[in-house]
Amino acid sequence: MFRHAITLGRIATIPIRLHWSWALIFGMLVFALRPVYTPLVCGEVACGRDLVLAVLLALLVGVSVLLHELGHALVAQRMKLDVHAITLFAFGGVAEVNDDAAEPGAELAIAVAGPLVSLLLAAGGGIVAWLADPTFALLAGHLAAANAVMAIFNLLPGYPMDGGRVLRAVLWFFNDDLIPATRIAAQIGRLTGIAMGLLGLVLGLLYGQAIAGAWSLLIGVFLFHTANTSFRHALLHSALHGVVVGDVMQRRFRTVSCDLTLEQFVARYVLGQVETGFAVVHPSVQSEDEPPLLGMMTLRHLRHFRSDVWSLHRIEAVMTPATAVTPLDPRMTAIDALQRLEHTADGVLPVTKDSRLVGMLRRRDLAVYIQVQMARRNRR
Repeated sequence: MFRHAITLGRIATIPIRLHWSWALIFGMLVFALRPVYTPLVCGEVACGRDLVLAVLLALLVGVSVLLHELGHALVAQRMKLDVHAITLFAFGGVAEVNDDAAEPGAELAIAVAGPLVSLLLAAGGGIVAWLADPTFALLAGHLAAANAVMAIFNLLPGYPMDGGRVLRAVLWFFNDDLIPATRIAAQIGRLTGIAMGLLGLVLGLLYGQAIAGAWSLLIGVFLFHTANTSFRHALLHSALHGVVVGDVMQRRFRTVSCDLTLEQFVARYVLGQVETGFAVVHPSVQSEDEPPLLGMMTLRHLRHFRSDVWSLHRIEAVMTPATAVTPLDPRMTAIDALQRLEHTADGVLPVTKDSRLVGMLRRRDLAVYIQVQMARRNRR
């Protein structure tokens, strides 16, 4: 989901990742908190102690976000769901769970786990604030408040926030259908995003709270966008649930002989055709079933040569060799295959079994399959 994120380590086999954008919120917290601590621990002039407290609280907030997401992830693991990673980023964190829960009760348990952790941290911080010396009491009190706000904010009823997932679980329980429940929760998520955006404009334009207003506006835009994308992902998972590559791959496809020149390739396979990628095989086995895969030839390879020299270059010299191609396995889930295809420039990958070509899968094949499944669902 997140590019340009570094892996810090693993907890319970779950990769913990840090996106570069997390540095933005960390810096903003330190910048906003230092003036709060300056008169309390330094007096009128800033000193080192106020900066230390600001940095420490910002780090503790980051740890609190991690524990919040870890609550979701560990419950999801207990429900036998695959957790890809936990990633901290500018707007908080996310536990990347690859599958939907099997039933509403599991969805509800996963959704409430994070806010429950935050509420426990808030209670623990409150107790420490009550018992500790003034400096630690101040730090603990602020940490307790941050966790309480985190829990309350995440329980807003807008998907994909935790409150939206709770709402989806309840609607799923009464309607017995995940997709309509997700649709309603996502619609409320979009409305929540719009409300946060309008709040940001009011704070910034009418009350002069530029930083708070900008942050609220950014959160609103983020919620609106994630509500849309999360609903589309839910549709994909529903349509492709239980489907493997072997169910949707093309079993009848054209292969390209490695001894063709680029000019012959263009004339026979490109002009007047819609295909953009072809599996390359040896000419002696081109007509055989399940021939060995030599490589992949796509239209991108042509861009490296002027058209007047196409007759001088053969496919075997310019193709991507099989050793540099990561083929799909016919037993791979369609969801995993779609993720691989989305990161493939040509939107097509070969399907092999024991290094022999058994099929081809294109991004549009999955798109057509999903459209058919959605049409069948709508007719019910």
